[in-house]
Amino acid sequence: MKLANLSIGKRLALGFGAVSLMLVLISALSNASILRLNNGTREIVEHRIPAIEMSNRIDAQINIIAIAARNMMLNADPADRGQQMQAIDNARKVMTTTLAEIEPTLMAHAESIGILRRMEAASASYLAGADQLIKLIQAGEDEQARAYLVNELRPRLAALQEATGAELALQKQFSTAAAQDAAATYGSTIRQTWGLGLFALALAAGIAFWITRSITRPLGRALDVANTVAAGDLTSRIEVTTRDETGQLLQALKTMNESLARTVGAVRAGTDTIAVAAEQVAAGSLDLSSRTEQQASALEETASSMEELTSTVRQNADNARQANTLAESASGVAARGGDVIHQVVDTMDEIQASSSKISDIIGVIDGIA
Repeated sequence: MKLANLSIGKRLALGFGAVSLMLVLISALSNASILRLNNGTREIVEHRIPAIEMSNRIDAQINIIAIAARNMMLNADPADRGQQMQAIDNARKVMTTTLAEIEPTLMAHAESIGILRRMEAASASYLAGADQLIKLIQAGEDEQARAYLVNELRPRLAALQEATGAELALQKQFSTAAAQDAAATYGSTIRQTWGLGLFALALAAGIAFWITRSITRPLGRALDVANTVAAGDLTSRIEVTTRDETGQLLQALKTMNESLARTVGAVRAGTDTIAVAAEQVAAGSLDLSSRTEQQASALEETASSMEELTSTVRQNADNARQANTLAESASGVAARGGDVIHQVVDTMDEIQASSSKISDIIGVIDGIA
């Protein structure tokens, strides 16, 4: 499916969804980096620093025991030796407790387990040697005590210090590695965050440009078509290439433009028909005018015939009066009857002729009608 056929709402949702997805990705990366930094920091704070402190504490107790044993050899005062013995006992307890506390931390790493076992063995050997030295001192065997200190206890002390030093160096190495990992995580997080941020910005700009262009270009085309139609030009070719809202708008404008073109064509055809009819009406008007003139001429002839008819009727009336007069005086002029009869016959002939004219006039009137 073409992206251009998606509705504007779906395209906006797709664009915002892509940007939101990038924001979620950046947030997830940031959270993962922060979690890694937090784990590294907790590793340093909760394990490495306490392990270093406990190693230093063990080393301090070793020194306390060594100093107390030396003091007992140098000072034979019972009270002072009692104090030194108390210091050795306290240091022994602190060492034992500290070794028990540091064991879980050292057992968490394979590199620390061997060092822990060396520390435990060296500590037990050193404490046993310290006890033997104290017994020799308390027995008054000072020369044997000095020889034991130099030949036996010092090597054991060196072994214990070497083990605690190795453990301390390992913890510093772990702390340094954790700090370097935190710095690397911080740097990579900054780079990745900036990279993803710039990519998200470019993606958002691209999506915004694409969505804006996919909306404004068809709308601009629709505006051009509307202005063209408003100017009276219905010859625009409208191409619809999408099925979104802008495509539907262009399709509606195309349908409107075609409908208006058909309507204008129909009106133009009707106008042509009206023009032809008008020409026919004009020709009919000219013919009617000619016929009217002919009818006017006929009416004039009819009027003239009517005048002649009126004259004839008057003559008939006069003749009738004369006939009546003649009839009244018929008895008086019987002798002249033959002449009068001839006159009557002549008069009747004239009446018949007048009647024929009247019939002709009536026929003309019927023809005009």
